[in-house]
Amino acid sequence: MRRAGRAAAAWLAERVAADETVIALAGPGNNGGDALAMACERAGQGGEAQVVLLADPHRLSADARTQLVRWRELGQEVIDRLPDADAPDRPRWIVDGLFGLGLTRPLSGAHAEAVHWIDRQRAGGAYCLALDVPSGVDADTGARIGQHAVTADATLSVIAAKPGLLTGPALDHVGEVWLHDLDLDDLPVDPVLSAFDAEAAGALVPIRARTSHKGTHGELQVIGGADGMLGAALLAARAALRAGAGRVRVGFLASSAPSVDLLMPELMLSSASALPDHRATSLCVGCGLGVSGQAVQRLRSALGCDRPAVFDADALNLIAESAELATLLSRRRAASVLTPHPLEAARLLGSDAASINTDRIRAARDLARGYEAFVVLKGAGTIVAAPDGRASINLTGNPLLATAGTGDVLAGLIGALLAQGLEAWDAARVGAAWHGACADALAAHGQARMTASDLLLALRHPLRASSA
Repeated sequence: MRRAGRAAAAWLAERVAADETVIALAGPGNNGGDALAMACERAGQGGEAQVVLLADPHRLSADARTQLVRWRELGQEVIDRLPDADAPDRPRWIVDGLFGLGLTRPLSGAHAEAVHWIDRQRAGGAYCLALDVPSGVDADTGARIGQHAVTADATLSVIAAKPGLLTGPALDHVGEVWLHDLDLDDLPVDPVLSAFDAEAAGALVPIRARTSHKGTHGELQVIGGADGMLGAALLAARAALRAGAGRVRVGFLASSAPSVDLLMPELMLSSASALPDHRATSLCVGCGLGVSGQAVQRLRSALGCDRPAVFDADALNLIAESAELATLLSRRRAASVLTPHPLEAARLLGSDAASINTDRIRAARDLARGYEAFVVLKGAGTIVAAPDGRASINLTGNPLLATAGTGDVLAGLIGALLAQGLEAWDAARVGAAWHGACADALAAHGQARMTASDLLLALRHPLRASSA
């Protein structure tokens, strides 16, 4: 606890002058003890600090009581109520040490009031640092516990990063996440849950040999594009070419489909019935597929194909409605990658989107095990899960991706990586990270809004050089 307090005090010292006030809100558990320890360290170094103890001091844990004694031995006062929110001497920083880990019930009473108090202080120019996890957020799932949760500008996670800081509703509460290992040895590591970023993805992007040719990098066949939805299939196909597939064919279900893509004439276009199935290295099925009888027929055929495949959008909806198609999926001989958004995931699990977002990691794992497939559960903090229980949280991406067609781009990107020989686990993780990194690059250049086609252009700048 003292190390945690020292780490928090050092973090603040780099950002807050010694004469600027830091108010620590300390709750009844060890998170409150960490806040007390931070205040002791800051005061011991001559910094301005105050402690608001929103707990019975006689019921604190032994370690937290030790920090309270330290605070009093420094000649410091303990405040037992929140200061006036409109007082002129506002704090520069507020430290949230109300609950942190282990919270299982919604915040109420003085603790819910503290959340509103923090919001008012931030609206007036103050900043908030959450210790380990913003109070009111589930550290394992990223879900909000009840109606009240602290919105922080930064979260200092100690010992190890908590998965709930990286996915789901938590992303609107954690601010910038920092990790301090407290200089401990033998840190806990979850062997089946990891984080994945653009740098890790770049190390797995296929490097082209100087003697390679288009056949070396596989052929992806995109099956979709029913009437009124041709654009979805084209977005997936264009992304696949940008991502390095040697050839991309599009099989449209539309009654009247184009014979050439004027924006990317390199694509080979035909009706779905005219696709030479034997030429495919991988498949991407579902982008604009529709739910017609022909769509079911094409999906059934793809499920029986012994090529790795990505199933997206309408393909997932059809599988969710058909026990026969679901069985075919779970019995495929080749690898399958599913790319649902929360509502599609809910249909596949017979649930609802709110339940999916309550525990996104569990939902992705349930889908992967249930359908014997690799799953990319899209959304804030995309989760990739494997049938054997492995899961990875994608660290790239931002709200620019919240626009029509970006999911089609992702499906095509993963399909292209499968065509180039990546295993499904790696293709899913690299695809998700690359997809998000493109949006991050656009945001870094000041783009406030984008279309899926903008994302295609960003794919011109790969994560890793394309030649040895």
